[in-house]
Amino acid sequence: MEKISRKIITGLFLLVFILPLFFPVQNAFAGDYERLLIQGIETFNNGYNEWDKNKFQSSLSLFNEAIKSGKEDGLAEYWAGTVYFFLSQHDLFTEKEPTNKKQGVENAKRGIEILSKAIELSPDFSESYALRGVLRGILIKMKPSSVFSQGPRVGKDRDRALALDKLNPRVHYLTGTSLWNAPEILGGRDKALEHLLEAERLFKIEAQNSKDKLLPLWGRSTCLAFIGDIFFNQKQHNRAYEYYKKALDVNPSDPLALRGMKILESSNSNK
Repeated sequence: MEKISRKIITGLFLLVFILPLFFPVQNAFAGDYERLLIQGIETFNNGYNEWDKNKFQSSLSLFNEAIKSGKEDGLAEYWAGTVYFFLSQHDLFTEKEPTNKKQGVENAKRGIEILSKAIELSPDFSESYALRGVLRGILIKMKPSSVFSQGPRVGKDRDRALALDKLNPRVHYLTGTSLWNAPEILGGRDKALEHLLEAERLFKIEAQNSKDKLLPLWGRSTCLAFIGDIFFNQKQHNRAYEYYKKALDVNPSDPLALRGMKILESSNSNK
């Protein structure tokens, strides 16, 4: 009888004193996840606004820590994929020629991998598909022969993103850049501008509305700068200037807009 009583007391001790300790740990993990995401997003936004590769890499470390915390909603994976997208852009397209082609391609591949995980965890989040499609397009741009393996996947990702959320500005922005940069057989340059102008309209609406702090807001200035690039390519220099100026009004450090302005000024001075 005494042994049974001891077992009961031990069991009660476990219930009252030990088990409650488990739940704060779980809650702590949840708190860590959100805290890491918020810190990562703030660091990413600073990197985006300043086009600072070191800050992009710092944000990636925070998102990877969030992934390790154990919460599997796909959001940390999406953010990590976003950073790989911008690291790839930084290495391949900031200057006239790639500054580090090998690393840029590797970052594109890593981005595709982590975004595939994000899609597995959250199959209805449109931006993961849009980003993965553009990263696949980057691989084609760097190695044209990969069009046979990557090309159909680009189209599927693009179509899925649009089907999921036609009111997302980043989906239209990324769709536009994908169509513009794709080989003509896979692209559609007239449609590219349509999507980019729709993205401009939707970015303006997004900027006027509040949004969950864990969800993305990036892309507006680079979208405007890319529209400027298209108008410059079409020799519509006045419209190109208009959009570079719009981009710099949103983000005075936008690298595409600054580069575009420089090329536009050089072109005008040579006339």
